Amino acid sequence: MISHGSPIYAALLGAALAAALSGCVDRGGWHAAPQLAAARLTADRTLSGAPLDAAAWPADGWWRSFGDTQLDALVAEAIAGSPSLTAAEARLRAAQGQALAVGALALPGVALDAQATRQRYPENYIYPPPYAGNYYNDGRVAFDLSYDIDFWGRNRALLASARSGVDAAAADRAAARLALAVAVVRAYVQLDLWYALLDVADDQLKQQTSIMELTQQRVDAGLENVARVKQSEASLAFARAGIAAAQANIDLARNQLGALAGAGPDRGLSLTRPHLTAPATLALPSTLPADLLGRRPDVAAARAQVRGAASGVKAAEADFYPNVNLAAFIGLQSIGLDKLFQGSATVVGATPALSLPVFNRRQLRGALEARQAQYDASVGQYNQTLIDAVHDVADVVANWRALERESAEQRTALAAAQRAYDLTTERYRAGLDNYLTVLSTENQLLFAQAAGAELTAQRLTFSVALVRALGGGYTPPAPAG
Repeated sequence: MISHGSPIYAALLGAALAAALSGCVDRGGWHAAPQLAAARLTADRTLSGAPLDAAAWPADGWWRSFGDTQLDALVAEAIAGSPSLTAAEARLRAAQGQALAVGALALPGVALDAQATRQRYPENYIYPPPYAGNYYNDGRVAFDLSYDIDFWGRNRALLASARSGVDAAAADRAAARLALAVAVVRAYVQLDLWYALLDVADDQLKQQTSIMELTQQRVDAGLENVARVKQSEASLAFARAGIAAAQANIDLARNQLGALAGAGPDRGLSLTRPHLTAPATLALPSTLPADLLGRRPDVAAARAQVRGAASGVKAAEADFYPNVNLAAFIGLQSIGLDKLFQGSATVVGATPALSLPVFNRRQLRGALEARQAQYDASVGQYNQTLIDAVHDVADVVANWRALERESAEQRTALAAAQRAYDLTTERYRAGLDNYLTVLSTENQLLFAQAAGAELTAQRLTFSVALVRALGGGYTPPAPAG
């Protein structure tokens, strides 16, 4: 039981009086910004018709589903050597260190204080002879203890905010990892596309070379004029330019992949032609959009930031109330070092300290308003991130539907072009048509093949976009403890 005359009782009584004097926290009419509920973002009609599969959430290592070991190695290199991931990891460690430091506020502080001083003691003070007017050594060896009682939960709120910061930093690291893997796969898809277009460009060059030779023969025989030769020369030059452009884009894609892998451009030179397997269909999880809250690292980071900001508001509100700290010490202290370690040199004391926020309320009010604004900003960022997440999924579905229609038309066009080319070739072999007609018919076939390569690249790109939209296999860790 605390006696009425003790310093601790006096401190507690002072805290109660100061709390009454301080009054309630003035929030200035602030109303916290509302968080958007995922259930409000209805997407049933937009996503209707897409195949549903409860197991359609991507798994970590999703890029392996494309069946290209060279791609697997590139993504592993990128994750291991990325400067952006190094920075994200450093931010996570900084957040963990901050949480560790804030957590120490809830624990008693203990420090060993050892000091020795030589000084002259004044003659007209509290020190009697023989100390007065003479020089003596005095020493002190003691443990100093301190403890913040945290009546109003300020330290607890700061610790909760710091732990939310750790969760946000961990989610940001996962988001950076996902963004890097997506960038590598997309660049690799482009490399694959340009190899396919280079094949078409090579075929066009062969075709235009044959047309040029046949046209020249017809001119020499007096069956064509020189203008047709010049026209063929122009077409041949365009075909060569197409090859040069495709090769340049292959080189650029290699350079980009080398950079993404955290290496120099020479890393890209060692890459061989990709061998990717495009998915035949698209499937969505059956619990959209609600489960995006726990599947997307950017959404998880935004939610953690909201939690941290809410705890920051609580800590700022607690600053309006009195704060009581207890300080104590125990050790040895004496005038004359020869007596320092004698039992008579024992010193023990306790000092409660009371901080009353009476004349700095304007400063506290400003700090609280800043915390409130930070909370509203974090809620706005969270709401926008959630909207963007659902929007990303809807965009993939819309693009995939259009891709399916385009692919169907492209297959029809390719089959028709192939049939026209085969029939024209048969007529040429039967002597019913000339070879120029065959080569001209081949134009449509090459165009259809190029369109098919581009649609295959789009199929791969959209499947990567869906993986990103669904979180890339992210699983949030347990909340920081």
